[in-house]
Order: sequence, then C-alpha cells, then structure tokens
Amino acid sequence: MFEGICEALHREMDMLEEKYSSGKATMNPQDLEHIDKMAHALKSLATYDAMKGNSEYGSYDGGSYARGRSRTTGRYISRDDYSRDGYDRRY
Repeated sequence: MFEGICEALHREMDMLEEKYSSGKATMNPQDLEHIDKMAHALKSLATYDAMKGNSEYGSYDGGSYARGRSRTTGRYISRDDYSRDGYDRRY
C-alpha cells in the first residue's frame, strides 16, 4: 500500500544520499529537516501497512491482538490471558 508515495520518498532520500556521500557537501538545516520528515513518513507508512490487517480482532503470527481491560487494574491487556468466562488466569 502507498507504493508510489514510498518510491517517491526513497528517490528523494537517494538524491540526498548522493549529495552527501562524497563528503564534499555540508548538511544544511533544511536538508536535515527534509530527511527527518521523509524518514518519519516512511516509518509511519511501514507501520500502517504492517498493522492494517491486524486490527484488535485480527491475529499476528498465531497470536491475538484482541485486547481488553483488566478487571483488577483497569489497564489494557491481551485477552489471551483470559479464559472464556472472563476470569484473569494470570493470577
């Protein structure tokens, strides 16, 4: 998903890599900010892509992403630690 956007970001990063790989150019604040934003965008898109099919009701590597709140602490926890009757089996 978003292959065109990712390819464009990679091309921009490649151009900056070529600019700075010779060691002759000094990095300026604008390029650094541009690199930071592109890296963040690529990381965000990769995260979105990895998680898009793994909703809280989906599964990943055989495990469950289903989550709920602990009856004792109120914190979000994996439902894998609960039995079908809802009791927390970790204690």
